[in-house]
Amino acid sequence: METLKFKDKTFKVIAHRGLSGIEKENTCPAFVLAGSRSYYGIETDIHVTTDGKFLVCHDDNIQRVTGIDMIIEQHSYEELKNIPIFDTDDKTLRTDLRFPLLEDYITICKKYDKFAILELKNQFERKDIEKVVEIIRDLDYLDNVVFISF
Repeated sequence: METLKFKDKTFKVIAHRGLSGIEKENTCPAFVLAGSRSYYGIETDIHVTTDGKFLVCHDDNIQRVTGIDMIIEQHSYEELKNIPIFDTDDKTLRTDLRFPLLEDYITICKKYDKFAILELKNQFERKDIEKVVEIIRDLDYLDNVVFISF
């Protein structure tokens, strides 16, 4: 995949789900690759698990990226954390790819000085939004986050 670097600095290009044309979407490797390039920001999606963790994944159900039929909001992080994710071919499971947490994503955005474009998937309760804000504030990165939600 070829990426473009704009000479005009007024453009603000966002890496959607990380650099998902090279690494699997919404994974730490995709975020690191996006961070190492000239993107303004990195977009991702988070869901709330039953034990109150904020798991990074675009879909409600992990089947497309793992082959396992599980809805994130109906399971704990403990149940989801060791499930391998398909590589970019959507067939080969990569034992090194797991679902990141919000903290992993923010830490990578901060390391590479990228704006975090964070989509809150599904219905977030007020307490969950407050917890997300607290996590990001504790990582000293709240001023560099843009929230998206329905």
